[in-house]
Amino acid sequence: MYALANIALMLWNMGIAAGMMLGAMLLLRPVLLRLLTARQRTWLGMLGWYGTGMINVFGVLGWVHILPVTFRDLITPRTTGRTANELPAYLPVDYRGTGEYVMALPGGKAVWVELTDWMVLAVTLVWLAGIAALSIWMWRRSRRLKALGRQGELLDPKDSGLKWLQEDRDTAVRLCRGLPTSFVYQGGEKIDGKRYDMIYLQAELSPQRRELVLRHEWNHLRMRHSWMKSWANLVLVAWWWNPILWAAYYYFCRDMELACDEKTLRDLEKGEQRKQYAQTLVELASGKMLWGEPLAFGECGAVARVKAAVAWHKPQWWVKLGKWCAFVLLFLFFVGGPRNIPFLPEDVVWKWQQADIEVELSGDWTPVERWMRVEQDGDMALLAKDITGKWHKMSYWCSAWDGTFLRMSDWETMLGTPDLTGAQEGLW
Repeated sequence: MYALANIALMLWNMGIAAGMMLGAMLLLRPVLLRLLTARQRTWLGMLGWYGTGMINVFGVLGWVHILPVTFRDLITPRTTGRTANELPAYLPVDYRGTGEYVMALPGGKAVWVELTDWMVLAVTLVWLAGIAALSIWMWRRSRRLKALGRQGELLDPKDSGLKWLQEDRDTAVRLCRGLPTSFVYQGGEKIDGKRYDMIYLQAELSPQRRELVLRHEWNHLRMRHSWMKSWANLVLVAWWWNPILWAAYYYFCRDMELACDEKTLRDLEKGEQRKQYAQTLVELASGKMLWGEPLAFGECGAVARVKAAVAWHKPQWWVKLGKWCAFVLLFLFFVGGPRNIPFLPEDVVWKWQQADIEVELSGDWTPVERWMRVEQDGDMALLAKDITGKWHKMSYWCSAWDGTFLRMSDWETMLGTPDLTGAQEGLW
């Protein structure tokens, strides 16, 4: 029970961290639209989807601490483990049964909450039920769409209009009637014992429109967008309870479509073809969102995509250089873990109370006041005032993550009155 609760709390901490990172990118989006290309915004978004969805990747990226202040510095009140590069721990990280626990807010503020076994179990079951329901819903939608596409005619790459696909031996195309939109599936079908990336095209398209749509969908495969969307989709399902992720997922898919539009427009040699591409977007873009794996030509942000296609022009070299410089700075801002392991004094006190250590007194003095203070390095200082007014001090080394305490010194008589700022009375 407790092991399951701690795994759930760790995963929820991951979901909160992902929401904060992707939420910050949403707040910066008006600036990012000017500073970065759509493809660069897509890569930056993957820092949130992949960088927080994989703990080991999050840890590796944490070592890239070049800027004086990073985003992780600002959002990490403590970590889930023993190193600074581990995930931020907003929720308790060591559940041991019903009792009071410390929640940590960005900035280091501690909030005490009462947790019970039934409360943690109920929230965990609701979370798992949401994952199951959402997975089944998306799987059924994806299955129906793929089944509709498989009814289409398999085209020969040598057909007119598909000559530039002949060198791609891993992609196949089907021409389908009745499709609501053209779409792509990475690894969509197994044909003659070989797995192919599939492009499903609407049979009603004219030859010119068909070639433009086909270029767009093929560029999705070349830019690995199917893999990106699939991973973001898994993260979204796992942390469905975070509304920030739903908004971030929508704009992430829009950036992928805009990036694919930019790539397709660059591939088109004639200005007339680019005008036809923009017109095709107007005619076929539905603006509907496919909340699953397929990437569809008419999906997501039709108005923004048409405007971008009409205004597109080949950028000058100095504009490209400026955008790459901005991307590197933003990348460095969103990576880089805290330089030191953040800890909360409340965590140390809580661990001390859980350990129930019996403090031994030495000498011929009797304490009339007992104080406890957590030092800046996380160590524990026990302070005592005897009947004569003298102060005494003993230090413990504290491992705030596994609850072990090691006595570092015996009782020492102090020369003056200690600073009791932040100290608590009567905890030992």
